[in-house]
Amino acid sequence: MYTAPLLVQLLSQQSAQRTPDLFKQGTFQVKWRAKVGSFPAPDTETIISAGEPCGYWPWSTKDFAELDTRPSTLPLRCFIPASSIRGVVRSWAKQRPSLVNRMNALLGQQNQQDDITPGKIEFLDAWPVNAITPTLDVVTPQEKFQVFHDPEIKSQPHALYTFGDGKKPVDIVIAIRGIPGKTTTAEVEEVWQWVQQAMQSDGIGSRTSSGYGALSAPEAFSPAPNIRGPQPNYVVQRFSFQLFSQGCYGADSINPELRPTHWRGWLRSWLLRFFLGVMSEKNAQKTVAEIMGSLGENERATKGKIKIVLEDTEEGRRSQNFPYFYKWQGDLMISGPKNILNGIVLPIMRFAATLGGLGRGWRRPLHYYKNLPVSRGSQLNLYQLAPNRPALPWQIRLQPEDWPMLYSRWQTSVQSKWPHRVSQQVSAIQAEVFSPTTCAIYAVPGPDQTPIDFRRLEWLEEDASYTRGDGLGLIYKPQYKRKRDVGGDAASGKGSSHCSWVSIQQVQQPHPTAQTKCQEIVCLFMGKPNNLRQQFLADLRNLSGSTHLFGLT
Repeated sequence: MYTAPLLVQLLSQQSAQRTPDLFKQGTFQVKWRAKVGSFPAPDTETIISAGEPCGYWPWSTKDFAELDTRPSTLPLRCFIPASSIRGVVRSWAKQRPSLVNRMNALLGQQNQQDDITPGKIEFLDAWPVNAITPTLDVVTPQEKFQVFHDPEIKSQPHALYTFGDGKKPVDIVIAIRGIPGKTTTAEVEEVWQWVQQAMQSDGIGSRTSSGYGALSAPEAFSPAPNIRGPQPNYVVQRFSFQLFSQGCYGADSINPELRPTHWRGWLRSWLLRFFLGVMSEKNAQKTVAEIMGSLGENERATKGKIKIVLEDTEEGRRSQNFPYFYKWQGDLMISGPKNILNGIVLPIMRFAATLGGLGRGWRRPLHYYKNLPVSRGSQLNLYQLAPNRPALPWQIRLQPEDWPMLYSRWQTSVQSKWPHRVSQQVSAIQAEVFSPTTCAIYAVPGPDQTPIDFRRLEWLEEDASYTRGDGLGLIYKPQYKRKRDVGGDAASGKGSSHCSWVSIQQVQQPHPTAQTKCQEIVCLFMGKPNNLRQQFLADLRNLSGSTHLFGLT
């Protein structure tokens, strides 16, 4: 385990003397976490390869019992197997028809007749510049709990170990070597260009569409025009964001952490809500799996088409005064096929960014309780970035004509893409379904004054009531608060909590008639017919200054 990282260094020295032009290496950076391989137990995913050049650990199943008893790290050294790097490069090249024959000639191939053509380039294992150990990570599936309100499902964290701790980037050395007598300097340089572009655009390991394995190439890398950018017919959209939240978390339940997987879960759940409004449940699940990826039945994986990467994210800053909340800001990169990303995914993102926040408490605006001084809720500000123009706010205007028009254009794009899946009559199901006939959206007067100084990061009001608008005031009335059919019951404890059927987002726009400097956007999901939700809809409509934006009245 101590000599393996020296291999690249020794080969570099040897090549400098014998074949200086056939050896290429560079320092890449794992931006967040990476995930490759499966060891030491089949149900425990880590970065460690079964080859064990990272060391020996006499593991036991007791080491992987309950989540809170698992060690935060494993006594092993992380590395990325050469086979993983070579596999990424081959996969990346196969997406480009003009490179396939060239890739087979340089990297080798095995055809259907089992005829093998050996490659000309050797790939080496990649080791961190500074040794690191596998670090505990968790993912918590939320779909059945949040979207379908399944009372039998409780959110169970799934543990895994990853390359990187999610707090600071990790520098790694990736290297290739041309086989003397079989290749040329130009061919080695050509493959090295592929390596740098593939690592940068596709990442390394599994769950790369969720943000795992995102890499940055060496600073001096300048790709050739024919290999620059994502896959053919793919486009990239960049956003900047500000997130003010009671906290987002990973494996550490004390120190908040904003993760790429929070964004993926946010987008995936909203995609499902929208597709349930125009398709059967089976087709909606199938469509989401095609776009976002899925393990599917019998653990048969489906590769997703949309990739999400966090860039230049600042560590969460805590507010100046109590009750504490946190602020994150940074850039978000989303890439995917042009017709799917622009016509289908981005419109859903506009609705999602307008109707709620992100992470814990996303269904409520940032506020605090009167008798219990703790912050609750979330505030998300999302802006689209484009060259040579100011950042564009991605929220929808509070104009009643904008909402059905945007939804209608989205529906047309879905009809064009999946005509045989779209149904004109979708039966009501016990789920959060977004459509004109399954939800209702109103804008209501918000707090009289903005309750937060977002620049100084502090509360401006000591009285909790000044942090709430009329929508939040309605959901907190006794007939709705902690009622599972409307307000939810998040405080019931582990395994018995229920989501609210209502999301509320605060916007810093004056109300046109009420004397308030803010408004609240209230979205009610109806699910199956329910008297309490019908009554909430009536009360919402009858609020003074209430403006209907979309859906049921």
